[in-house]
Amino acid sequence: MITKEIINKSTQIDFKLPATDCEHEGKMKWIVFEDLFHVGYIDIWSRYLPETIFRSTSFKNQDVVPIKINYCFRGRCEVMLNSGATTFVVGDELAIDYGTSQNNKEAFFYPTAEYEGVELILYPSKELAGIITIDEDTKPVDDIVKKCSDREIPFIAVADVCIKRCMEDIRTDILAQADSKLLMMDIIKLLYLMSGMAFETDKRRTFCTPSQVDIAKKALDIMTADLSKRHTAAELAASFGISESSLKNYFRAVFGKGYSEMISEIRMRKAAELIVENEMSLGEIAESVGYQNQSRFSEAFLKYHKVLPLEYKRINFHP
Repeated sequence: MITKEIINKSTQIDFKLPATDCEHEGKMKWIVFEDLFHVGYIDIWSRYLPETIFRSTSFKNQDVVPIKINYCFRGRCEVMLNSGATTFVVGDELAIDYGTSQNNKEAFFYPTAEYEGVELILYPSKELAGIITIDEDTKPVDDIVKKCSDREIPFIAVADVCIKRCMEDIRTDILAQADSKLLMMDIIKLLYLMSGMAFETDKRRTFCTPSQVDIAKKALDIMTADLSKRHTAAELAASFGISESSLKNYFRAVFGKGYSEMISEIRMRKAAELIVENEMSLGEIAESVGYQNQSRFSEAFLKYHKVLPLEYKRINFHP
């Protein structure tokens, strides 16, 4: 039963998240119901979350193992499991975890520096079960705990239409600062739908070892440290003592994109940012992101952004 006392316990916490490769600024908007549950909207344009989020006392509840429910609208999130292996959540996927993943800064990585999603963190208790309930025989939180208690990995699957609509409604509630009762009703509906799901493991799910993830991340760091320099996959693979095909496979597994596609996207995002800043000529921008030939730079920019650099500057420049 939803009570005024529970509704009045809610507080809102906002975080600003700096971007990695573009001009966007990310954000998190959380509605926190003390030690009962938290629900948040996440819009990320960086690869790592800032330390301030993990220092926030509003998310501390060390005595209870939480149920973490994530839905990804856009992008890709790396999830580090307690075993040390990692798996990934991508667009339109629902992830449900009950004590199988880590919860520190290193556990969260957004390979493509782009992610939008909704997250619920529930702390199972008699009080929570009493709030999020349909009737005496239907207690969604208890049902989810039972289905997850024996799992060693999170449940991750493409969400069905009803789950997706619920997540869209929750996103709208948070961003529009809707009435807390409406938000609670949408959360109860979501959990009711989830309690009726069969939590079957997706055998196609990709898992990576810590060393594979580490190599992919270090390779990306080298590639992006100075975008004016170009590094071939063969060159980087040799520096790690692996084959070129292995490096490319690690890249696709971790980032969800091929080696060439990934670095090209990063170059084009950085180029767009520099164009908007209006402090460099197009020739200087082209060279700074690894193009000695300005015409080839313009072709690559047009292919990615669908407009030529000068037109992009005209559209986005605000004196």
